[in-house]
Amino acid sequence: MALIHSVKDVEHLIISSTLDFSTDYVCLEMERRGLSYLRLNRDRFSFYKVKYMVDRQTLFIHINNDDYSVSPESLKSIYFRSPVFIRSNKPYPLEQQLYRSQWSSFIRNLMVFSSARWLNHPVSTYLAENKVYQLDRAKAIGLEIPNTVITNFADAGFLSDDELYVVKALDTPLFYEDGKEMFTYSTISTGKEIKKSSLQDAPVIIQECIQDKTDLRVTVIGEKLFPAAITKSDRGIDGDWRRTKKEDLQYKPIELPEDIIYKLQQLMKDLNLSFGGVDLAFSKGKYYFIEVNPTGEWGWLVRTTGYEIDKEIVNWLTGQ
Repeated sequence: MALIHSVKDVEHLIISSTLDFSTDYVCLEMERRGLSYLRLNRDRFSFYKVKYMVDRQTLFIHINNDDYSVSPESLKSIYFRSPVFIRSNKPYPLEQQLYRSQWSSFIRNLMVFSSARWLNHPVSTYLAENKVYQLDRAKAIGLEIPNTVITNFADAGFLSDDELYVVKALDTPLFYEDGKEMFTYSTISTGKEIKKSSLQDAPVIIQECIQDKTDLRVTVIGEKLFPAAITKSDRGIDGDWRRTKKEDLQYKPIELPEDIIYKLQQLMKDLNLSFGGVDLAFSKGKYYFIEVNPTGEWGWLVRTTGYEIDKEIVNWLTGQ
């Protein structure tokens, strides 16, 4: 007697990668609740067999020996952990270039499932990944932002020789040289040093350097905020805190003033984001908006602060 091979209806679709530990937390929580979910990893697409039938508005996926069906009738949510911009300057072989471009397009085209709850929708992610656009919207809502100039002209009138400034890239680029991958961080420089540098080939963001600051990471899920102060030896960190090893830092849950909570909620609504990792700097009684990452990391905060971010994400995806 022949066995009937069943097709599993997917209620919650997760787009991520195999080494994304934040996604692991979400998957574990979904398993605890007995939810029907499917995780697709961007670095494993060539091992999947996919077929989207336009007339039926249904995506069929074969993984190992299992078959799945994603349709508007069954799908309730999509957890989109994929950046929209492809950040890499590595000289990939032609086959890899084809893989990256076409699978990225495939992911974006999942927007056809418009009735599902997205965390976050690719269009919103695309807009919100633009740092200048973020700053513009934050300022319009009433959040404090550092004095900022975007320029490729090092002798801009904005600069004073002895003042300190933060120099950062407009986007987050990855560079490859001699087989090594390199990543850019924000850099603190004097106006005199910046004037001596060559910026002609690419514009950069130059901001006033906020000193005597405490860095804050605020994870936002829907209307809920999970703010944490980031310190080293219980003191604020000069420059970019990401340069310091995570294990050398302390993460402490804090409370934000009601007006800052309200403005951050308004900013997220304005950017049409249901999730974001917001970076703030607190100095001399003021909260400065630095940026929001619509696909920001948060897994380490579950371990260090006790915040149940994973549970809240699943609550949001399931409409609870």
